[in-house]
Amino acid sequence: MMHMRAATDLVFRLLLLPVRALGRLPLPLSRKLLRPLGRLMEALMSRRRKVVDCNLALCFPELDDRQRRSIRRAHFGNLSDSLAETGMVWCRPGRLDGRFGELVGLEHLEAARADGRGVLMLTGHATCMELGARLVGEQVRGRAIYRPLRQPVLESFQNEGRARYAEGMIARDDVRAMVRYLRSGGLLWYAPDQDFGPARSRFAPFFGLPTATPTGLVELVRLGRARVVPMYPLKLADGRVRVFFEPAWEDYPSGEVEADLARFNAFLERHVRVNPAQYWWLHRRFKTAPEGVSDRYAAVGGKA
Repeated sequence: MMHMRAATDLVFRLLLLPVRALGRLPLPLSRKLLRPLGRLMEALMSRRRKVVDCNLALCFPELDDRQRRSIRRAHFGNLSDSLAETGMVWCRPGRLDGRFGELVGLEHLEAARADGRGVLMLTGHATCMELGARLVGEQVRGRAIYRPLRQPVLESFQNEGRARYAEGMIARDDVRAMVRYLRSGGLLWYAPDQDFGPARSRFAPFFGLPTATPTGLVELVRLGRARVVPMYPLKLADGRVRVFFEPAWEDYPSGEVEADLARFNAFLERHVRVNPAQYWWLHRRFKTAPEGVSDRYAAVGGKA
């Protein structure tokens, strides 16, 4: 068993060599080299493609099939870009300059920190999130909530890469560590736009649909005695990423859980609508349906 594990680890280390090399290339070049992967993923990942189609049909019923296919194609192109961006972000030494992007509204984060309280930097899963995270992390030190990987070589590669711009990572199930960090005045990056099932969620509107939204968001803010500063990254036409910070939310949490979750979903939807192709549509965001509502992903089949 140990020999098999060592052999597996070696295979992954070898597979990461071209990723490390790609990460040292100029970002426009690595994006260009990987762009054909977008078309390939769209063609070969049939189940994920169906998930994207279902999500777009649910969220943009006013668009016709041709318009939604155009968003889907651009989305897979952004996914290939995200691979190039992640390789660069995790492997490139030094600091990023204005050629890579900028932060807008950073004064809102600074104002939220003025009294020494912890801040939850609230966002969603955009395809350019990793590049946005490094741009933010080089200006303000903080930690992020993440899902640990089962493969130890990949887990190490991910965490070492993110250590270039983050104080550390907190596993998504380690709520005590999150609370301690926020109570100590830390900055914590959190993207809770995933479906964790009915036991951990309540329904709140997202694109006009009752959507299972994690109640852990509200509990984390309450237990951590933190302020919430919404932020969202957007890749511009020139390839640069602009991270938008908004003013800290007042009266949050309000005591009305559904209203607090709806506030997050409304913030997220507003930014997603700016460029829908940059949102992470691969997720089964609407997997948990209210009682009486049929399976929204019946056409996909299986698990994705």
